[in-house]
Amino acid sequence: MDDPSFTKILHFFQLSMRGYRRVRKGVKKRLSRHMQELNCREVEDYLQVLEHRPAELQRAKEFLTVSISRFFRDRHLWEVLTGFMIPELSSASPPCVRVWCAGCACGEEVYTLKIVWNQEQKKRLELPVLEIWATDINPVVLEKARQGIYPTSSLKEVPPALLDLYFLPDPEGFQIREELKNGIYWEIQDFLSAPPPTDSFDLIFVRNNLLTYYEPSISLPVLVKMTDALRWGGYLVIGNNEEIPSEDLPLKRSPLYRSIFLKTTFPIGGKI
Repeated sequence: MDDPSFTKILHFFQLSMRGYRRVRKGVKKRLSRHMQELNCREVEDYLQVLEHRPAELQRAKEFLTVSISRFFRDRHLWEVLTGFMIPELSSASPPCVRVWCAGCACGEEVYTLKIVWNQEQKKRLELPVLEIWATDINPVVLEKARQGIYPTSSLKEVPPALLDLYFLPDPEGFQIREELKNGIYWEIQDFLSAPPPTDSFDLIFVRNNLLTYYEPSISLPVLVKMTDALRWGGYLVIGNNEEIPSEDLPLKRSPLYRSIFLKTTFPIGGKI
């Protein structure tokens, strides 16, 4: 599959080549195999099939997902979360803190959050219960996340002390300890069309997926929906190289880190 053919498929799904430029080789292979299964020689034939067969359309969406991640990805973010955001989220002593990891892929981000929360809980016994809704459109990667088995390459940024504390050796690398899975709700979900898994989140992670791979005409309405599900004073976290496609949302960039936004009455483009 050449780039012009791949671009036609991306346009069909209103996806951006910008996000796929570095990872398109693997995605193109998956789509090419799908085309062969459906006996489609041309991209135009393939898109016609997808228009009339919802099950194959769903499979194509899954083939277009990119599940590259690792534990403690963007370490400075986790330092800010530990040093400022966790104390802030806990300051009013709520019974629980609700988090949504949207597009969680294989779960590295989810378990990283559990690890830093557990570490802080040892220092601050008054920390509230942590509840995480972890969603992804791809059932295969979601099942991998539930199992919690990871290759050594995904763990290269995990400090040795935390590796010993929260992981067990496994023939495939390392496995998350079972107690770390408590309080995580794994759900298959397409955030483009489905409502948020619950409401009044304190923290939403939508890193390196929605704003990387989708055109603003698609990503902005979804971002509005996510912001509506965030409580006032809650935090939205995007990828470090991503940008919010509108200055009119009730979000204010945190001075602590460029990828963290606070839900406030002042929009991004406004002044306090």
